[in-house]
Amino acid sequence: MGRDRISELPDGLLNHILMYLHIEESIRTSVLSSRWRNLWLKVPGLDVNVHDFPADGNLFESLMDKFLEVNRGRLQKFKLNYESNLYYLMDRFVPWIATVVDRGIQHLDVTATDCPPWTIDFMPTNICKSKTLVSLKLVNVGLDTPKFVVSLPCLKIMHLEDIFYSPLIAEKLISGCPVLEDLTIVRNHEDFLNFLRVRSQTLKNFRLTFDWGMGSNDFSVEIDAPGLKYMSFRDSQSDRIVVKNLSSLVKIDLDTEFNLKFGLGSPLEPEDLTKRDIIRDFLTGISSVKHMIISHLTLEVLYRYSKIGQLPKFHNLYHLQAVFSSSLLQLLPAFLEICPNLKNLILDYSISAEPEQIDFTNLPRCLISTLEYVEIKQLTMREESGIKLVKYFLENSAVLKKLTLSFIDSPMTNQESEIYMQLLTSTKRSRGCHVLIL
Repeated sequence: MGRDRISELPDGLLNHILMYLHIEESIRTSVLSSRWRNLWLKVPGLDVNVHDFPADGNLFESLMDKFLEVNRGRLQKFKLNYESNLYYLMDRFVPWIATVVDRGIQHLDVTATDCPPWTIDFMPTNICKSKTLVSLKLVNVGLDTPKFVVSLPCLKIMHLEDIFYSPLIAEKLISGCPVLEDLTIVRNHEDFLNFLRVRSQTLKNFRLTFDWGMGSNDFSVEIDAPGLKYMSFRDSQSDRIVVKNLSSLVKIDLDTEFNLKFGLGSPLEPEDLTKRDIIRDFLTGISSVKHMIISHLTLEVLYRYSKIGQLPKFHNLYHLQAVFSSSLLQLLPAFLEICPNLKNLILDYSISAEPEQIDFTNLPRCLISTLEYVEIKQLTMREESGIKLVKYFLENSAVLKKLTLSFIDSPMTNQESEIYMQLLTSTKRSRGCHVLIL
């Protein structure tokens, strides 16, 4: 009979292994032998999904009480996922969380699913003074402003999603984290947070999502982070957007309408000086970025803006990925003009119902001196604007090394395919350009 080598491992190592299992899986190991019977009670962390237990909640409640009674040491992590239909356990969740925080938790992850506003649990305020928390994730819960100064000296990673905030707690929470490096905020219109200020000297990565709702003039966001390297900014609801001290920014993923709601062809009014200044100052504030991903909606705003104001230049930008529809191709030369040192360009192309007349006579500096790699996705074989786009790069890019084209359809006939190949091979300005068709 083979030896049970796993059971020969020391308790500390077994407890570490059990920590990565859901609690119900960890408990099942207690039937393996007498040695395993109580090992799950000594694991340095719990991963709990409450709806995996019987609906009456009695078993889960007794197991949690027993675990916290036996395991009085410092916990490394506590992950709790529960649903609103467990209303009879609501008054137990918060004390349990407070207990693990008091015992020196390092990683706390609390997610409430399907919870309407009137059932929201407000987290214990001792979270805001934990000396040991390294990462904190809260989803669909409430945060009250504590009566003491927020201090989270070890917190490096924070994820706040669909939180119900009391006044000023968000700003105090962020400013109370002197070593914060990674911050994610996912917002909704019911979070009672009209003004979001993100001010941090240590923040390196920031993701903001605020992309649903009717839109209003009541939301503002301010970002002041001199050490920021990466930002994902997906906010179509905030009316006022201010960025400061982002000279260290390397990469941005941009999807914002600046709370401008207009249809195709609707202008940005010249007399709207406030909105014009907000857009200009935002673009200037991120102009040192090196890598940009930009959405179709943001490009549409910039197209309207370009008719009444000058777009700032992005001298450091070498990699650009943009979603361009045929209706916005008129903007492309002007947009490339503000990227004088662009080296890599990826265009996600789509056909618009109302394409504008395209003028490709302007030759941006990057086409002549720096642009080496272009990829155009989602082309259609017989669509005229797409063919003009391909010709524009082939005929004008002096140092282009590779042009990659991908189509959503296949050639209708061999003749059509041959015509397209002749087009690609006969109009190159850069003799060393390799054309790849996917």
